[in-house]
Amino acid sequence: MTGVNLSMVSGKWRRTFAMSTALSAFAVSGIAFSAGAMENMAPITAAQAATDELAQASQQHDFDIAKQPLADALALFGQQAGLQISAHGDLVRDVQTNGVVGLMNTEAALQRLLAGTGLVYRIADDGSVTITSSAQSSDASETMVSPILIEAASVADDRPGAADRANSVRVTREDLDRRNPQDVKQVFTGESGVSVGGSIPLNQKLYVNGIEETNLAVSIDGARQNNKVFHHSGTNLIDPSLLKAARVDPGVAPADAGPGALGGAIVYETVDVVDVLEPGRSLGGFVKGSYDTDSETFSNDLSSYGRAGGFELLGYFKWAKGDDYKAGNGEQVPGTEADMRSGLIKTAYEAQSGHRFEFSGEQVRDRAQRPYRANMTDLTNRNQPDELGYDMRRRNFAFNYGQAGAEGLWDPKAVLAYSETYLYAPLTEESRGTTSSFSGKFENDFNLTDRDTVTTGVDFYNDVAEYDGPDTDADEEATNFGAYAQARIQPLDPLRLSFGVRGDTQKFTGIDGTEFENDGLSGNVSAAVDVTDFLTVNAGYSNVWGGIALAENFILNPAWDYSDGIKPVRSENYTTGFEVHHEGFSFNAGIFRSVFDNARDPGWTPGPSVVVDFETRGYNLGAGYNWGPGFVRVSYTDSEITVNGNPGDSDGTQYLGAPLGRIIALEAAHRIDTINLTLGGTLDAALKNTDTADAGGSAQEAYEVVGLYAEYQPEAAEYLTLRIEANNIFDEEYADRATYGQDFTNVVPLYEPGRSFLLMAKARF
Repeated sequence: MTGVNLSMVSGKWRRTFAMSTALSAFAVSGIAFSAGAMENMAPITAAQAATDELAQASQQHDFDIAKQPLADALALFGQQAGLQISAHGDLVRDVQTNGVVGLMNTEAALQRLLAGTGLVYRIADDGSVTITSSAQSSDASETMVSPILIEAASVADDRPGAADRANSVRVTREDLDRRNPQDVKQVFTGESGVSVGGSIPLNQKLYVNGIEETNLAVSIDGARQNNKVFHHSGTNLIDPSLLKAARVDPGVAPADAGPGALGGAIVYETVDVVDVLEPGRSLGGFVKGSYDTDSETFSNDLSSYGRAGGFELLGYFKWAKGDDYKAGNGEQVPGTEADMRSGLIKTAYEAQSGHRFEFSGEQVRDRAQRPYRANMTDLTNRNQPDELGYDMRRRNFAFNYGQAGAEGLWDPKAVLAYSETYLYAPLTEESRGTTSSFSGKFENDFNLTDRDTVTTGVDFYNDVAEYDGPDTDADEEATNFGAYAQARIQPLDPLRLSFGVRGDTQKFTGIDGTEFENDGLSGNVSAAVDVTDFLTVNAGYSNVWGGIALAENFILNPAWDYSDGIKPVRSENYTTGFEVHHEGFSFNAGIFRSVFDNARDPGWTPGPSVVVDFETRGYNLGAGYNWGPGFVRVSYTDSEITVNGNPGDSDGTQYLGAPLGRIIALEAAHRIDTINLTLGGTLDAALKNTDTADAGGSAQEAYEVVGLYAEYQPEAAEYLTLRIEANNIFDEEYADRATYGQDFTNVVPLYEPGRSFLLMAKARF
């Protein structure tokens, strides 16, 4: 017997739960039997098993399994999780596990328990899980499948199988560990549908299928982000070292994603103690140091964490300092030195009854000389200083409440948060801009069955955009209250539906005190159908009311006249596609379209009431193969943006989107378990884009960038991780396709770093 019936998921979850560690099982002398079900040996039907195990998989349990033989550990795991689990004895014989300790759900615990075992699994339509490994027997009675590895786990997503997640882009803790990102651009390595322009954290902006992130509902630990500060700087300053997961819901977002999900949603989550604490330990920590040869940048990370009873505490600090880097042409790019500090404090208490209270405080600060306009190197038709002293700081505080393992009709969640971004940019005077958001929500999941849930809730935000200068002070403010409901059901085994509605009412206050009150309804529907064992098709639609967006801080003009009114923005999003998973191979394709009406586009002189209509459309393709200890995956996105019916350039699309054209992203990795060595590489490429020429500018040139890495954990010092990266190996001179100004002859864009080597060492204690 090779299969194990876990019945946790269906269809789409095959991709959602694919990961580098794998579900295994317990058996004695090659005879399969159930752990955690020994007291009752009466036969049960498959439907009964599916129902029981699905309920168990969604619960959290307090695991306490020390390092030991996997067979013994799985027996304890079955008892502690109350889960039926079975497999052939050859799979687990002589295999060791590092164990798992802590309060977590079944999927997370299995990842930790099976880490490094070389066992993999595949989830079929009916939720059954087939286990295999590179050393598995080839007995004809066994079903041999190609393993599914690393691609995307979903431990941080509590809706992984929902139809509204059909097109989600997930970045897991395993992805982050593998990619070792130094900025947000590297967080989304290998994802052609997510583009990040800019070469350093302060000037980076993120685009999803061509839509700028200010048109998406962005949250960090549940805290709403309102970071439209300055069009020459970035939007969300993030240190990826703080993250445990990120998820992008492109286009169609559910009602519980929050207000303002006009083009989708982005969810960031910072690390918890359980994500970093070693099995069997109550205290731990790590130190990490890295050095980049191009910019001579040193980065230092220090963290300490622990848990006692139901209490958890984590502290983290990072400091990075370096010089300006050299581009592929060998010339230094002014204003690109590293000078960033970040920190995170996170504490939580979880009672035995399951009530969990969590507080996080996080800050990232970039303070250094930057180009006069931080999102470009120079304007050739202006005589201005090369650099100015910029100072950007983003702070985030969030309180979260939930009830672990809650079932039935009472499964509450509450969030209360405050976020703030401050920017000092002395262009012509001592200019300071601050955007802030005070937000919160309360919602409850009505778990009608193990597969059917209705989420209802209320939320609010109070956003403020403020500019302070020596002679000028101005601010705009928006307050919003919303109510929503989102149903996620599975009326038939192959069919999953998600549909929801929300209503919002907003009060907007202009610089001169003028007030506008507006309200609107939003709706969404998504469907995913498992046509066969290997084919899933999906489609989604949303119509979203977004209210009036605040203007950016640095164009707020005290002379603005609001008498012409401002129209609230509304968007429509369409997505459809399919994906295939068979024998380790995967293929997906999809098309998307987003239409925005009355998107606010004010300027210092034109005034506050200027709005435009814009549209993005295109398609995504992806393919991959997993072979157990490794994988390769390639994605391709072709998108275009039009503004008021005309092709858009990178200037006229600011705060709307970007003319990205055709982008290719590739990621590959392979782990050699016998020597604890991981090898991997990436390709980032863009084809020539003539859309900007149609808009009256220059075409954007093509580029191809290759990076390779090796990561090693010495067997004699398992606490130590060593890594070397070779980035931009062929020393390509290029600016990322999402970087501003490449289509203008008078703009020198920010070129990316040339060839560089990154050396990293990390020690856990």
